[in-house]
Amino acid sequence: MKFILVVLSLFIPVMLYAQYDVKAFGAKGDGVALDTRAIQNAIDKAFENKGGMVSVPAGVYKIGTLILKDHINLHLQAGAMLLGSPDYKDYTAVAQKMPSRSKDLYAKYFMIFAEDAKYISITGSGVIHGNGLKNFQEVRPQNLRPYLMRLVNCENIIIRDVQLLESANWTFHLLACKDVNIDGLVIENRARGNRDGLDIDACERVTVSNSRFLTTDDAIVLKATNDMLCQDISISNCVMRTTGSAIKIGTESNGGFKNITVSNCVFKDVPNHAGIELMTVDGGMMQNILIQNIVMDNVNTPIFIRLGNRARPYQAGQYVNKIDEVKDIQINNVSVTNAKSPSSIMGMHSQKIKNVSISNYTVNYVWAQKPGPYNKVPFAEFLYPMSTMFKNLPAYGLYCRNVDGLHLQNVKMYAAEKESRPALVFDRVNDLELFSVKAEIKEKTSPMVYLRNSDRIMASFCTSMGYSKALFEAEDNMGTAVYLSNNVLQGQQVELVKTSAVTDDSTFEDFKTETKYSVTKGTLIKGVNGAALSNKPLAVKLNISHKGGIQLRLLMLNESTIPQKVVVRYLGITQEFYISWKEWGWAPITLLKEFDENQQVNFEITAGDESSGLKIAKAYLLYHDVAITD
Repeated sequence: MKFILVVLSLFIPVMLYAQYDVKAFGAKGDGVALDTRAIQNAIDKAFENKGGMVSVPAGVYKIGTLILKDHINLHLQAGAMLLGSPDYKDYTAVAQKMPSRSKDLYAKYFMIFAEDAKYISITGSGVIHGNGLKNFQEVRPQNLRPYLMRLVNCENIIIRDVQLLESANWTFHLLACKDVNIDGLVIENRARGNRDGLDIDACERVTVSNSRFLTTDDAIVLKATNDMLCQDISISNCVMRTTGSAIKIGTESNGGFKNITVSNCVFKDVPNHAGIELMTVDGGMMQNILIQNIVMDNVNTPIFIRLGNRARPYQAGQYVNKIDEVKDIQINNVSVTNAKSPSSIMGMHSQKIKNVSISNYTVNYVWAQKPGPYNKVPFAEFLYPMSTMFKNLPAYGLYCRNVDGLHLQNVKMYAAEKESRPALVFDRVNDLELFSVKAEIKEKTSPMVYLRNSDRIMASFCTSMGYSKALFEAEDNMGTAVYLSNNVLQGQQVELVKTSAVTDDSTFEDFKTETKYSVTKGTLIKGVNGAALSNKPLAVKLNISHKGGIQLRLLMLNESTIPQKVVVRYLGITQEFYISWKEWGWAPITLLKEFDENQQVNFEITAGDESSGLKIAKAYLLYHDVAITD
């Protein structure tokens, strides 16, 4: 007998095709008995024998927490269902090793979990059911509700043809995983409260294809809840219905995003949020994003691109020390019907979004909104980012602010009835190219395109559908390089009308704080009173009035040609932040020390280089709850 086992081991060295029927290990599959231990024993036995297929026959298997291991294929046969127990005591609180904002704050209970595993797969036409539609309805705290699946720092993963239904929390979370192939997946969640479909978090080399999503929270979300890049991700041939967003990149964005493609997808019934949301607000970069061949129907906001400045750390003892770039985004071949709210691209005065291209884009709106003033769109740099954060934008189709390098080609926009706004508004947008842009105008006094604070504009072969007084209207705060050619005018329409500039509201005070310091003995620099840090350090005494997380926000600019370091010292602690922007903007520094309330603290703020061009105008304290989940 020993001889036979040796011979077999020579031909099947890892026993990958050995099968382990869970019923042979005592699983009942009657929906009543708790089958966690029996199925885990089958997994453990397969692992001891260097891997194999753990087969789940038809039946309903009530489980708590299962731990997948190397070289295990969990195969759900037709008619098989893993059903999450409704009782908390049946789940194991898993100790996770990978640092991440979502580590303990978001989750500690799971139906299926693995960390540091390799060559794992879940296949078959069966179902994993979270039992969350009738159970685990209390939304907060989020981490008391079990995830359906969470795989952490795993490699070589295959998920094929299974159905994931009614999770009590996020459905399927991949954290720091590599080489993942998801094909033919079905995710359906109908209960409310943080029940995302698929979360791809700080991962590399992930493909998602031929899958369907029906969710009440976001369908597919890319995150970076630690300092690792989420990169080399491909999503294709998927159908999504959701009351959240269909494709969301961001909200949690410490590590950043690079090399992402989304193609050949249908977004149907996205009534509350966006079809496509691309955001980074926690310092991480975003680059090389390609979205193409997308059809949307009944969507609130088609496209939302946002660079913000929340700068929230992902774990204690860590803080964000720079704001990285958002650039190189292409959106091609997108058709949208029954849209409600305008798309927008929003950078910051201090740091602009760069190099965005939208081509072959058609959108039809069914909901007119009251127009807001051109000069009163809030900055809201520090808020949670989402497409609905800006109300009553001045454009009905596309509003853009703080962008360098924007190319629109073959764009068509159709307005809702009684719409009075221009189709497109550009504020602080430089190097703007418009080719064959056509938009419907319902109000004769509104232009098709409104321009302000912008320079280097080129527009050709553009025309309005419907008559208005002007094709383009520009405030007199524009730069001198505006080139219009070969545009088609309607009737007595004028190509360009100049109008008086509208003074902007305050751009740096749109958040509430009790503790403020402003430089009084400085020099007026770009309309703000500021002091040079190269002359001497700035000493500031600020009163800490609350316990909890605190950000020291410094209003600064950099007149040097390269990024410069500002250094903050207090109570023996030194923190640094890199300033790259040449306009006034906030450097948000989350303090590493938690203070008692009603305590005065001396801060010394200085330049990292005596010859730097750093200027400072304000030092504010803001109290923020870093324990809020996204």
